[in-house]
Amino acid sequence: FVIHKCVAVRHAQTAARMGADFISMDGFDCGGHPGEEDVGNWVLLAQAAQELKIPFVASGGAATGTQLAAALAMGAEGLNMGTRFMATVEAPIHQNIKEALVK
Repeated sequence: FVIHKCVAVRHAQTAARMGADFISMDGFDCGGHPGEEDVGNWVLLAQAAQELKIPFVASGGAATGTQLAAALAMGAEGLNMGTRFMATVEAPIHQNIKEALVK
């Protein structure tokens, strides 16, 4: 099973043609953003839902249940969250950083 990380729908379409099974659509608000497209996740998801033939998850700019609901409503299969989990008890990160994230 191949999941490919893409910052543009045209990259996702190429990945699908090359055999990717699933796409992580990474908008500009995704931490560790890998691309140069500067398109926000909510704009990117709308385009992905219209143009992709394979499933995708929304990556970046989401950390709440309402944002999950919005991503699902826009055609995503779910969310890929990173920063949100940095504030968990299990994350080996300094408590001051965790507190700054949730303020």
